[in-house]
Amino acid sequence: MANHALLLKQLARQNYPGVDPPGNVQLIDEVEVDEFLAVATAKLDRAEQSEILVRAIQFQLGSASSELEISFISLYAALESVLTFFRRQDEFEIFSDAEFSELERGLRKWLKQNPLLANDSVKRGLIYEKIRELNRFPFSHVFKNFCEHYSLDLTDLWPLLRTGDEWPLMEIRHRLVHGDPFRSRPVAALACARVHLAWVVERMLLCVLGWPIARSNVSREYLQRHSNEHQTWQAARAMFA
Repeated sequence: MANHALLLKQLARQNYPGVDPPGNVQLIDEVEVDEFLAVATAKLDRAEQSEILVRAIQFQLGSASSELEISFISLYAALESVLTFFRRQDEFEIFSDAEFSELERGLRKWLKQNPLLANDSVKRGLIYEKIRELNRFPFSHVFKNFCEHYSLDLTDLWPLLRTGDEWPLMEIRHRLVHGDPFRSRPVAALACARVHLAWVVERMLLCVLGWPIARSNVSREYLQRHSNEHQTWQAARAMFA
């Protein structure tokens, strides 16, 4: 579709952060853009629920013109959209609807009889609202499955998942969304985290679009040669402590 080709062209030619020389590096080198467009457009045109991937790309493109904190949140929305697309391609529910409805009835009965909740309908109601979430695979499980499915190596980047005190990218996103403005921490640390999140998202998009990461400017090899942020993220992460 024409709109897909235009969107993918913007993605391929977007100037890339965190690499040298600044402002002159595209995601895909110009000599390969036409081939990238042929491969990626065919993938996107054939994909079921392609609008989810389109939304992910739009979030990614929009992040480049946003303030730092908003940019980080927008990139994370892109990541979640890619995972939503992946989740819809497979079965990521623990039980079928019928099976879980039976389990839910049992859980509600047990909660109503529990001594801590028997006389507190308000707390029971709050827990009831969360019951359906029990039938969804955890975010971490879906992300790990995605990486395994596409043989995606992110070990050279700031980790997305770890414990909170290790300041993974997911923890930074949660704090931003829930009102931590990071004003007591160096802006440079958040800026570095934002660059690494962009690289994670770009690699994920390239996987889904069928383009080898090795033929992009977010490959491990390219970033090792051309990016200071690629080498110094551990020092930046320490600034959050």
